[in-house]
Amino acid sequence: MSDFKQRLEAEQAELKDKLSKLNGFIGTGNFNKVDKDQKTLLKIQSSAMETYLKCLTERLERL
Repeated sequence: MSDFKQRLEAEQAELKDKLSKLNGFIGTGNFNKVDKDQKTLLKIQSSAMETYLKCLTERLERL
């Protein structure tokens, strides 16, 4: 396996972990304690991370 592909796979795994943690937080009662603007930003961040993950996955499939 090429070094480039290994780096992409590591990046993908790290992103999956961070996204899982973020979405897990969004699903908790603690999320409701965050102010409205921060909630909005966290949801936007989650969506952006989902898009980024889809892009990384597609790139890996095309190698």
